[in-house]
Amino acid sequence: MDCDKAKDNENEKKNGCLTELFQWAQAILIAALVALVIRGFLFEPVEVIGESMENTLQTNQRLILYKLGYYFNPPKQGDIVVLQVQEGVLNFIPFAEKIPFIKKLYSFPEEIDYIKRVIGVPGDIIDIKDGFVYVNGIMLEESYAKGKTYANSKSYPKVVPADNFFVLGDNRENSSDSRHIGFIEYNRIKGKAVFCFWPLNEFGTVD
Repeated sequence: MDCDKAKDNENEKKNGCLTELFQWAQAILIAALVALVIRGFLFEPVEVIGESMENTLQTNQRLILYKLGYYFNPPKQGDIVVLQVQEGVLNFIPFAEKIPFIKKLYSFPEEIDYIKRVIGVPGDIIDIKDGFVYVNGIMLEESYAKGKTYANSKSYPKVVPADNFFVLGDNRENSSDSRHIGFIEYNRIKGKAVFCFWPLNEFGTVD
């Protein structure tokens, strides 16, 4: 009888351990899924790499990208946005890159993103002449711009098509932007840079 009780206690302990492990695994899985959803649809940390947004942003700055807003309202002129230039690939799960929901949750290897400023929205007439940018015939007063803006052998003026945007880097003489890669489709804009959290001396909202 005592042996039976000992075996019952041992089984109860094993079952208790398995239940606890399952609960921990469940909690970790839920937390991971919540984190992915937040990253995919609400906020995402990004790092500035390169000089194309100087002097507004510096390389190695860490920013918070806000994504949810652009599901309801399109970007506006002046917004600093992150856009996808090249899609990533996930070779060991071939079908994953064909599912938009999964692509929103995770940035696949080899994805290339740029951070730029929105200059023109759908319907705007963009002109570049004499080192300045004109939108709908009005020259922009761009205190944030570094250097002159040149057309780089492209023909202007141009009309921004529907569901597209014209973007430029603030460092106008050292930026690959719509002067090189053309207009940017709405669905390629991942979100708006709203906050800098690193380095600490730059902590605060992104202007």
